[in-house]
Amino acid sequence: MRLLVTGGAGFIGSNYVRWVLANTDDEIVVYDALTYAGNLSTLKDVDDDPRYSFVHADICDPGPLESAMRGCDAVVHFAAESHVDRSIEGSDDFVITNCFGTNVVMDTARRLGIDRVVHIGTDEVYGS
Repeated sequence: MRLLVTGGAGFIGSNYVRWVLANTDDEIVVYDALTYAGNLSTLKDVDDDPRYSFVHADICDPGPLESAMRGCDAVVHFAAESHVDRSIEGSDDFVITNCFGTNVVMDTARRLGIDRVVHIGTDEVYGS
């Protein structure tokens, strides 16, 4: 299976990527904008795995997303703005990424005929 993992350079996403590569024969395409929460150093230990590839792009940009998603069997969608304190300072990035970006991911998967999309959430969705 070939998986597109959005937000795969973040804390949870990178742990998921390492687990999949260690425990399955699946191929992984990590798609990440490398904002404050994403860091390629979290994936340096899988850099040489031929089943791993990386695309530096934003989920809000449908062109690169479609190119990366083409040929994938499933999408695991970790990409999100998730730090509540940052949302208080400015909510625009949160609305753009979490709402519009997720819509772009879902719409692109639908157009490409990918019927397996897992949307990951964190405890932040519940507030405090």
